[in-house]
Amino acid sequence: MTRDPMPSRPSRRLQWARLLPYLLLLELTACALAPPSPPLPPVATLPTAAPEAYRLTFERDDQHRELIAVLRHDHQALRLALLSPQGQRLLTLVQDADGARFLPDAAFEPPFSADWLASRLSWGLWPADRLRAAFAGSDWRLETRDQTRVIHHGDRRVARLEGDTECRVLHDREGGYRLSIVPLDTQDQARDPCRAP
Repeated sequence: MTRDPMPSRPSRRLQWARLLPYLLLLELTACALAPPSPPLPPVATLPTAAPEAYRLTFERDDQHRELIAVLRHDHQALRLALLSPQGQRLLTLVQDADGARFLPDAAFEPPFSADWLASRLSWGLWPADRLRAAFAGSDWRLETRDQTRVIHHGDRRVARLEGDTECRVLHDREGGYRLSIVPLDTQDQARDPCRAP
């Protein structure tokens, strides 16, 4: 009895069909990344934290997509894994003393740089004084008021980040999207802290 030499082809097609909306979404976020990447604070200045999982909700025009993010960091490295809601790993970002980069296990070629993704992470993770120290001497600037951070490149506002650990919302003017970040253990949509009452 001979084996079908390509038994997995239909399942691979199905996997890519499921991934396609998320890949298109990630391409959308990179459509207007005009400014150069901002300086990043050293990973050694970020307090160590246990791995945490988040639900990311991207909204742009009439598009609405969700991804899962698993983040962990210590004084040597920061790692972010992006997964589809079904658990398919899309890509892994690493930031350490050698800079930011994607691991070669990505399910696709990201349409944005590792520095770009790491910078968006840094705006919410690092204390404001560390971000200001990293921006010193560059065209980048941080403004803070209450629980809001506004990132500028020269005279142009690039993004606004607001909220707390229960719900952070990034309004990225360069990418033209809204990203809400909620701890994955917030399962009850009716009590979603990012949802408007």
